[in-house]
Formats: sequence, C-alpha cells, structure tokens
Amino acid sequence: MKEWLLHIYDYIATRRKWLWIGTTILTLALLSLAVSLRYDENIMDFMPVTPEEQAALDSLQSQQSAARIVLIIEGDSLTQEALDLCMDRIPQLETEPDWSEQIQTFYSLIPYYIADSTYRRLDSLFTPQAIRNALERDQRILSTPGTSALATAIQHDPLGLIPLSTFDFGLSTDKRSYAFIDSPYGSTETKQNAALVDSLNQQIAAVQENFPNVSMRWVGAPVIAVGNARRIKTDSLLCIALALVCIIALLAYAFPRRRDILLIMLAVSFGWLTGMAVLRIVTPVVSAVVIGIGSVLIGIAVNYPLHLLVHQRYTTSVRQTLDEVLSPLIVGNITTVGAFLALVPLQASALRYLGVFAASMLVGTIIFCIFVMPHLMSAEPTKIRDIRIAQPNPRRANVFQWIIVATTAILIPFALSPFNLSPSNPIYDTNLSHINYMTDRQRADLAYFDSVANPQRVIEQNAYKADLWQHYWLQHDTDSLIALIQTQAEQLGFTTEAFEPFYNYLASYNPLTSNSLNINPPLNMNIIAERLSDNFDYLGLCCSLIVFIFLIISFRNFWLALIAFAPMAVSWIWIFAIMQLFGIQFNIVNIILATFIFGQGDDYTIFIVEGLVYEHQTGRKILPQYRQSIILSAVIMLIGIGILVFARHPAMYSLGVITLIGMSVTLLMSITIPPLLYKWYTMFIDKKN
Repeated sequence: MKEWLLHIYDYIATRRKWLWIGTTILTLALLSLAVSLRYDENIMDFMPVTPEEQAALDSLQSQQSAARIVLIIEGDSLTQEALDLCMDRIPQLETEPDWSEQIQTFYSLIPYYIADSTYRRLDSLFTPQAIRNALERDQRILSTPGTSALATAIQHDPLGLIPLSTFDFGLSTDKRSYAFIDSPYGSTETKQNAALVDSLNQQIAAVQENFPNVSMRWVGAPVIAVGNARRIKTDSLLCIALALVCIIALLAYAFPRRRDILLIMLAVSFGWLTGMAVLRIVTPVVSAVVIGIGSVLIGIAVNYPLHLLVHQRYTTSVRQTLDEVLSPLIVGNITTVGAFLALVPLQASALRYLGVFAASMLVGTIIFCIFVMPHLMSAEPTKIRDIRIAQPNPRRANVFQWIIVATTAILIPFALSPFNLSPSNPIYDTNLSHINYMTDRQRADLAYFDSVANPQRVIEQNAYKADLWQHYWLQHDTDSLIALIQTQAEQLGFTTEAFEPFYNYLASYNPLTSNSLNINPPLNMNIIAERLSDNFDYLGLCCSLIVFIFLIISFRNFWLALIAFAPMAVSWIWIFAIMQLFGIQFNIVNIILATFIFGQGDDYTIFIVEGLVYEHQTGRKILPQYRQSIILSAVIMLIGIGILVFARHPAMYSLGVITLIGMSVTLLMSITIPPLLYKWYTMFIDKKN
C-alpha cells in the first residue's frame, strides 16, 4: 500500500491544479452537510436501553406530569400574597390541578409506603372507636376549603395508614405555597421550553421585588432539562474554545514557522468537517455531548499532521518523509478507527453516533494528511523546538523502567478488584442524576417530589414490604373490616362508595405492581448496570482484538506485536488501580474512554516499536523524533481533554477526569515499556542466532 500511495503522490505532484479544485468541491459538499446537522441535549441518549425500555422512557417523558412545572414560594407569612400576585401576572398558573391520577398511583402502592412500625399498631387502628375517630378527622379536613387533593387522598386511605404529611405534594401551608403550569412542549423539547422558562423567571423576578423575604423558584423536568441543555452547550463551547487556544499556543511555541501551524489546523479542520458530514448522513439529530467530546478528538487527530511535520525535520524531501512515516501512520489510523467503530454496535444511540463521528473524523484527517498536506508542506526541514524528555539519559531511563515494573506489580491487586462484575460493583455508577447537571436546590426539590413521579423506584426500594402486607392480611378478615368501616361511615353521613378505592385494596390484598398500574416496563438500574459492565467487557475485548490483529499484520511478527500491545495492557492495570484507590467510577458516558485509550495508545506504541526496529536494522537514530511527535501529540491530547475538568456538567467533567488519568498513564507506558521489552527481545534473538 505504501508504494501505491507514493505513486499517487508523484501523480498529483504534476497536477496540483486538479487537487485544489477537487479539494475545494469536496470541502463545500462536506460543509453543506455539516451545517444541516441539528443537536439535542438529552443525556439519556447515552443510556444502553432496549427498544422496550426506550418506549417506556418516551412514554414517561410524554406524560402530563413530566411536563409539569411547579412554582415553589416559601419564606415568611406573605407567601399567599406573593402567590396571588404571581397568578395575576401568569394567568396559566393553577393552584389546584387535577392530581387524581398521581394520587391513585400513589395509593395503589400503599403497601410500599406503610412504615414497618405501623404494622405493630394496625390492630389498634381497626377497632370501632379508632375507625370512628379517623372518619371524624376526615370530616373536619373535608370541611376546610381548598382541600381537593386531600379529599382524594382520604378516599384512598380513610384510616390514615399513611400520614397525610407523606403526600403533601402541592399542598400549601402558611409559609410554603405552590402553583403549577404544564409546558405545552413536553419535558424534553428544550428549545421551546427555554423560552418558556425564561419568561416565567422574568415574571417571578418582578414579583419578588415586592417580597424580598420570600423565595420563589421553578422546579420540574422541563426546568431541569433546560438547565442541563444550557450547561452542556456552555461547557462545550468553553472547553472547545479553551482547548483550541491552548493547543494553538503550544503549537506556536513548538513550531516557530506559522505555515506548519496552519497545516495542522487545516488537517484537523478537514477531519472535523468530514466527521460532521458523515454524521449528518447517518442521523439528522445528535446529542450535543457527542460534539462536546470533539475537544478530545482534536488531540487524537492532531497526531497525524504532527508526525509528518516532525519527521520532515530529519529528511531531505517530503517524499522521503512520506516513505518513512506512511506505514505507522496508516496502521495507527486503522487500529484507532477500528477501536472507535467498536462503539457502533452498542445500544446507546449517542455512543453509536460518537463512534461514527470519531472514526469519520480520523479518516478525514488521515486522507488530508496523505493526499493534500504533502503538497502544501515546505521542502525545507521543519523548524521545531526540542523537547528534552524526548531524548532521555539511558541510565536514568533504565532506572525509571524498573520503577514502572515494580509499581505495576504493587498495583495489580488493586486493579483486579473491580473485576467481580457485580451489578452492585462500585466501579460502575448507573445513577442518572450523577451525570445530569442540577443545582443543589434543584436536587433537593426533585427529591421532594420523587416518590410521586417515580412509583417504580418505590417498588424497587421497598420490595420486601409487599410480603409484610400479604402476611398481615392472610391472617385477618378483610370483609369484616370493610363492613365495620361502611357502618361507621354511613353513621357519619358518608356515601356507601365514598371509600371504594380503599375497600378494593383490602379485598385484593396482593399489592399492585407496575404492570397492573399500566406503567411501562421500568428502567431497571441493576439491569443497566449489568449492561454497562457487558459494554465495558465488549469494548475491552473488541478493541484489544482489533488492535492486536492489526499489530500482527503490520509487524508480521507475533513478538513485536506483543511488545507494542503490552503498554496498553499495563496501562489498564494502572487505570483500574488508580480508580479503585481514589474512588473514581465509570458511568454510561465516560465508559467510551476505553476506545479513546486503546485508540490513542496503539498509535504511540506503533511509532515507538517502528522506531526501535528501524534503529536496530539501520543503526540510524530515528526514535527521538518519533518520541518528540508522540509527546507533543500527547500534551495536546491532555490539554484538549484536561479542559473538560473545568466543565461544570457532571458527564463532561467525568470524561475529563478519567481521560486525564488514562492518557497520562498510556503515554508513560508507551515511551518506557517497549524499549525495555525490545531490548530483551533482541538479546534473546541475538543469543539464539
């Protein structure tokens, strides 16, 4: 293939006019596709869910309750006055929406809400006098104006098995008032909801000027979705901008000649444009987080033009540079692209699209570097500032290698502990709230309403209470209790069917499940944890096989392939051990970094092993320039990824932390382990011969 590509270079060198025309047409075509790509900010796209689970998720998000925005007013005794003024300014506000569906769901799960201690006094609650006292209390509550929500609750639980304070969602008090508005756009349409939330915020800000001691805020899925979307967008733009500034500053320092910096930027930009265009062909809409990860991909893509320019310093012509660099460039690109394509079969749509975007971007970059960039490069040697650690002292390097070996042996027990692959394994975090951006106040408000909004979670967390409920009623006569309640209720003026829902619960003492409640199949976090573990195992195995097979094909030598692969294996020992020691976890977003680490790590080791083989065969020192370009590429990569540490969005921050650890370790292993193993390999070969 190398000879074929060199022939193409020679052919184009005499027909450059057609190269520029073809490149311009292709760039415009890619640009037209890229600009039509649309974005969403739904972090749920990274969830490895089945079509049935996705349907349940879509159904949940489309429910009216999911689109409900709650106004919370709290502070001094003026909350009701503040609420009245808010309702004057926002006519759509409601103080008593129809909560019947939510209340019915809540009380249909009555066994799961009853406190364990309540069972010790249930018998005392079912005496004639206790029943009459409870019904008289119900009468007093129902005679109070504005208690429609409580009336529905009493209908389902007249005896107060669950304290009404447990279900105070939407019930105003002297120092806490509520109002409600339903977004007409649902819970996930962030563009329209953003305008709605801004308008609502302006209105309550105006009201709050008259009530400085009263706190007013909105809570609800649409509000949190808007905040999450804006945080993703802000962090993405900020991180990409900072990464570009820092990378350009580093390149300006390393390459005094501006032409070289421009070539690097052109190569990466063409690759980025290719990735966006191919992504647009695959899907019209993609998660903004996928594009936000572009700051990481810049560090990988820049590797290719860097190798060309750095190597140009040590050759007499561009053609000679291509001749010596093409082989490791192409093999490195194939293995990296293969690693990213391993994301495509995964269930999470965002991960599939990330795999397409990353692979396309790297293919576009390598195409530019092979076919276009050589014709823009100067024939003169590249001017570049030397990096001292690229030419280490042999004695110090030998000591450092043995320190790495000893440390690896110490870290192995820590690295193996994550491999119990249990759903409860702390190395996998499946709590979605941990990767969604919310303020502390929003988290508290969300937790306040969580029991009504997430009945399935109540079932999962209190599954044992179903047995308590069944065991109790197997030993008691429900018919006698129902008759007793009906008698007392009629004496107090209640209708015969006033408490019919409660009678139904007693008559069929088997607690209702998610299926009988007509709730879609739940998003079981244990299953998702297992799936997350399976995804990681799949990525690790698939990436390992792809990289190792292509290493064997490239070097045509099993032992050289093993030498090139060993740094990545040792890197994962260090990565797992560091994560275990510092309590760092994988989640449904940062698990993709397995492909980044394999993809970039194999590029580094391929160049190092190629340099070692070349030096051993020819005696010409080529390893320093390879090491120089690798270190430059790694620093750029770490800048691009390290910037994500400044992101406030939890998902993007986790990407920064994990990748800083992974890529730092990978670089360290790539430049220290292959020379040691290759020295042992050559000693064995020489001794054998």
